[in-house]
Amino acid sequence: MAVLALDVGTSVIKAAAIAPTTGELVGPLIREACPLENPGPDQAVVDPFRLWDALVKAASAAAAGHTIEGIGLATFTPGLILLDERDEPLTPIITHLDRRSQPEAREIERELGPAFLESTGNRPLPGGISAVVFQHLHESQPELRRRLHRYLHVNGWICLKLTGVAAFDPANACFTGLCSLMAEPDWSPRWCAYFGVAGAWLPPILPGNLTVGYLHSQGAEALGLPEGTPVKLGVPDTTAALLAAGAQRDDLLHMVGTTQVLAVLTDAPSPHSQRLTRHLGVGRQFVHVVHNPVGGVALEWMHRLCFADQPDIEFYGATLEAARQRATSVIFDPPFLGGDRLEIEARHAGWQNLSLATHRLDLLAALLETMRRGHRGAMAALERHQPPSRVFLSGGGADLVRRLLPEYSHGSVMMLEEASLRGAARLFA
Repeated sequence: MAVLALDVGTSVIKAAAIAPTTGELVGPLIREACPLENPGPDQAVVDPFRLWDALVKAASAAAAGHTIEGIGLATFTPGLILLDERDEPLTPIITHLDRRSQPEAREIERELGPAFLESTGNRPLPGGISAVVFQHLHESQPELRRRLHRYLHVNGWICLKLTGVAAFDPANACFTGLCSLMAEPDWSPRWCAYFGVAGAWLPPILPGNLTVGYLHSQGAEALGLPEGTPVKLGVPDTTAALLAAGAQRDDLLHMVGTTQVLAVLTDAPSPHSQRLTRHLGVGRQFVHVVHNPVGGVALEWMHRLCFADQPDIEFYGATLEAARQRATSVIFDPPFLGGDRLEIEARHAGWQNLSLATHRLDLLAALLETMRRGHRGAMAALERHQPPSRVFLSGGGADLVRRLLPEYSHGSVMMLEEASLRGAARLFA
């Protein structure tokens, strides 16, 4: 048996035929670019038509020559999209990197204080909580409300396109800001009324591993698969990676990308201003998520900026090792090179103690020290008092981060390739 796994990111869509019980790819990994767009100040969106075209290309190529028994989804979250009564997009897909709703987020924080955090599990983050974005859209484009028929996140929209059925998984529902964390997954009348979101716009909240529907004729034709193929609702990419790892409560998931995302499972969710708290998306567990703003992409940036004369093998080998051992007075602080998803205000990075005698190795050494300090801060925000039993590392810079963090020099550290994609297939296991 093989399932078609889809990992929908903010810049690329990955697809592969995967054996769900083992997580092994039984065909080629297909990638299709779908670039993040910045059409205006503080905006970070994905064009839904370009995303759909990229998804169709990737999925049909990955499925070719295989008997596909089902389709599983892992997606970035949140990704808000509003539809009209014909289910045509009224907006692009607005990602967690979009910060246009900062004024609304500030006002909610001033008005509600900690009440929103305690009830929903998260602060009213611009981009990170889709109802805050909706409030901005509603205030800046009041005509939207008259035309609005559906309020969805990206996995629910893809399921609608494939099957005609839409839903929210509990993890994505937590990132709307429209449900209470500790209640049974359902829409909160309090928060829907506060944000002006009509209940009729919202589909049901269902487990991410539920077969939400079956390929209808248009979806089957687009993907080149049989009509009636089951489609799982899907989960956020971090949840999918946890499923691929078979993670337990004492384990740590560490995903390396633009920033570094660290996640742990918990049975006792505890909202905190320095982390994200949400349902896992399947079953009854919850997830605590923290961020280190200096990730593998920061090293790529430093390579391009200061060491462009060095090939990859030299920069990521001897040069990084020399910088790791170098003592320097240069300080890279604040550390927010990749931004800060946990703050309402935009935050940026800065260098200190530069002089004309500063060497490029000093800049790199300072960056590495900041990465290590950011890791310690992220671990502290998780409030785990014992080292993790196992660490699962995934992402393009995972092997590199393992070399650079002293906490990973011993213990049980395992590498996961394409964890979110494999986790999408695990929805069938």
